[in-house]
Amino acid sequence: MKSKYFIGMLISLLFFVYACQKPVEQSTTKFPALDAGKEKVIEKIAVAEPKGPTLKIVSPKDNNLIKSSKVTIELKAENFKIVPVGEPVKEGEGHFHVWLDSEKRVTTDNTVTFENVASGKHAIVAELVKSDHASLSPKVTQSITINVESDYVPKVEQQQGVSDFTVEADDNGFYPSTVKAKIGDKVRISFKFRDDSIYFAGLDIKGPFPTIQYKLKGEQPVTAEFTMKDETKITSWWPASGVKKATLTVEVAK
Repeated sequence: MKSKYFIGMLISLLFFVYACQKPVEQSTTKFPALDAGKEKVIEKIAVAEPKGPTLKIVSPKDNNLIKSSKVTIELKAENFKIVPVGEPVKEGEGHFHVWLDSEKRVTTDNTVTFENVASGKHAIVAELVKSDHASLSPKVTQSITINVESDYVPKVEQQQGVSDFTVEADDNGFYPSTVKAKIGDKVRISFKFRDDSIYFAGLDIKGPFPTIQYKLKGEQPVTAEFTMKDETKITSWWPASGVKKATLTVEVAK
């Protein structure tokens, strides 16, 4: 009996050892691989705001000397469409206004020619305007000064001892900026004001005469008189701020 019991125990022990030596199956869980794609980059694109109209006097240049009685002005407008005068008013469309001293041209051409220009210093002013001739807001202008050497001599018909002149004025200057009269002459100047190029309330004109206090859309021309004694300076001022704007010189004629 004991031997049978011993044999049974031995068989159980061998079975147990065999079971322990059997390799254990490993259980693995597969996980999906991570997406290795590149990260999308969101770029912020700065959108530039639309630029407003610009105007440039390409030629002549400021302070150029022109040896001719003919002055040709070349203009360049950007961000602005030039359309025939009188077209329905649309944003960003219009034409040019150009002045040489007090002579004015209204045109859609980018070149403008003034003839019979006398020797001396002259002011050129250009402006972009709407189809109804109104100024843009804010105004788009450029002004320069040129010197001319010309063989053209303008004919002046005036009374003996009286010098009559017509001078235009705005915030940028007097047109012309220089006139001549003899000592002892009565100088009579008719001032015309360019309302489209005058800001704020108007202009004060000071000289050897009672101060002219011009208000926008006021009656004009406004005439001032004085007796020529020596070279005379006449100045324009902003009435509210007292800022000096321009000088008109009355030179002594020889």
